[in-house]
Amino acid sequence: MISLQVQNNEPFSIDEISFLNRNDFQATVFEGLTSGYRMIGLFPINKLHPHKIISILADSDTSLVYLIGGEFPKDKLEFDSFANQFPQTNYFECELSENFGFNPINHPWLRPVRKQNIVLGNKPYQFYKLEGDEVHEVAVGPIHAGVIEPGHFRFQCHGELVYHLEINLGYQHRGVESLMLNSNAQQRIIISESIAGDSVVAHTYAHCNAIESLSNTQISLRVQMIRSIAEELERIAMHLSGLGGIANDIGFSIVSASYGRLRTIIINSLAALCGSRFGRGLFVYGGVRFDLTDEIIKQIKNNLETVKKDIASINEYLFSSTGALIRFEQTGTVTNDFASEIGLVGFAARVCGIELDARINFPYGVYRYFPVFPTILQTGDVFARTHLRTFEIDESIRFISEQFDSIPKGVIQVKMSSITANTGVISIVEGWRGEVVHVAITDNNGKISQYKIKDPSFTNWYGLNLALRETAISDFPLCNKSFDLSYSGHDL
Repeated sequence: MISLQVQNNEPFSIDEISFLNRNDFQATVFEGLTSGYRMIGLFPINKLHPHKIISILADSDTSLVYLIGGEFPKDKLEFDSFANQFPQTNYFECELSENFGFNPINHPWLRPVRKQNIVLGNKPYQFYKLEGDEVHEVAVGPIHAGVIEPGHFRFQCHGELVYHLEINLGYQHRGVESLMLNSNAQQRIIISESIAGDSVVAHTYAHCNAIESLSNTQISLRVQMIRSIAEELERIAMHLSGLGGIANDIGFSIVSASYGRLRTIIINSLAALCGSRFGRGLFVYGGVRFDLTDEIIKQIKNNLETVKKDIASINEYLFSSTGALIRFEQTGTVTNDFASEIGLVGFAARVCGIELDARINFPYGVYRYFPVFPTILQTGDVFARTHLRTFEIDESIRFISEQFDSIPKGVIQVKMSSITANTGVISIVEGWRGEVVHVAITDNNGKISQYKIKDPSFTNWYGLNLALRETAISDFPLCNKSFDLSYSGHDL
């Protein structure tokens, strides 16, 4: 396979990428996908040369990432779509088409990514429609009744059963990736903290890893531990939030309130560490802004003990409820085959029997020395997506406690070196939803010329689409909350 092979956070020279002609590019990408690799990126090397693109494929078995370059005639930006045989590439091709005018020939479902009404530049987009007796259409959003970000959901139903759900997003145009190119170093960290408000630590971690790799900056093991402790606190908090939302959607208010109380304890632990309950302000290039003290460690330990004890009782109450189990089991199921084909990531993949976790498959930071032990479930339904959260909370508590028992001495900040010119890096972090990917590329002057972000929601929204097929429309809120996907992480 004609490609550049790198590891997570390993800087590479742009000159090492071979830019192939259309036929060789297609053959090489096809070979990688046939070998079981996952697409995690498809975009131009920079916006000044949109005819030169790179496909990024990840091999979870070997922890390797492959970069395949392709150069196309400027007046003929097209290639044969991979999506018919490899549905996981579907949305990446749609994004490339929408942003840069590429035509993926014979694409099975070319649809908008962040522009609601057009595809291929100026062609009007038509929603899928089901016709027949007793068939009806239900449209929800983009303006919702609650305090929620904008997204449009269009259901094709026969009676109460959903036969097709089309999800249309992209109502927020913040221009995050462009801001990354045009901002200074201090602003970039603030922007990374604002990509998705419930994944502040994950996105900022990926961003700092990328910039530190480009400058060959080595951070201390103490910093690596503090960052991972913050990442796991964010994971616990958001899983508790999800559990509370799921309980609320089935009318189990006492359980919902109880999970909410525990979430407050955890986000207060993040505040004890850095002054922000969402982890803002903790990360700086070359380290962290705040250190762990004995008092902070004691407070967080006590908070985790409270959560560990209380959540056991709450979980037992929820999962012993016949009413809850009737709503959870065999509702919104995504099979292992479908999950693999569309490239699900994170806990949404792990409940379908897919062993995928960037902390293990593409280890970074302290996870290289202190592994986590994730749980893999098989049923792929609401029950699994709910229950797995409880296992992941337990594992995060164990991991943080282990770090507190062995945290080394060390400086919490080192001076950043200059960013290397004509260099790129791929940074992968396991956010609480799943795989967060940041790709940074510099030009000949050492200025960032391309910055690409993939939130786990980019691929996982398609999973919600599949979960609703032949499911009662009344179960949509429950299925939606069990995935708990991000609008802002998708829209960028």
